[in-house]
Amino acid sequence: MPSPRGSTTTSGTVSLRGKAIGALYDDACRIVVAEKVLESIIDYSEHDLRRELGGFLLGDPPATEQRIVEVRDFLPAVDVQSRAASLTFTHDTWAAMTRDVRDRFPDMSVVGWHHTHPGLGIFLSGYDLFIHRHFFRAPWQVALVVDPRRQELGFFQWRGDQVTDCGFICKSTEE
Repeated sequence: MPSPRGSTTTSGTVSLRGKAIGALYDDACRIVVAEKVLESIIDYSEHDLRRELGGFLLGDPPATEQRIVEVRDFLPAVDVQSRAASLTFTHDTWAAMTRDVRDRFPDMSVVGWHHTHPGLGIFLSGYDLFIHRHFFRAPWQVALVVDPRRQELGFFQWRGDQVTDCGFICKSTEE
């Protein structure tokens, strides 16, 4: 992935220096993801091109005065039920995620989730929307879908009461 460059804006403590990719909406939170985190998610997504994989996006939810969600790390999901076109987070998946975030990432929160659609494209299925609406319902929580076969990815976020595709800001690893 080329090193992102772009305009600089600062809001609160999160710098918006980086490359804007896709549509950024004024009525929704800005998603900022570090290039190295995005690269690790893409690498993980390429581990199995036959079945869906997934995980959790970790970082900082917006401060009161901010409308910026910063994705600072990625935690692969364990104990999932995975098939060619579906991924189920089990009770053990949620328990392991809660424990790992508490023990390994105590200064971060779960700001969203990730899963792959090998060869299927970038979209949220009806089941994906169910997961997002029931488990990632905070207005700042996001979803990331990666199609490792087509080498595509896309973020989704809440806009009002709808979950829609959106752009993001990729921060350079050099910052």
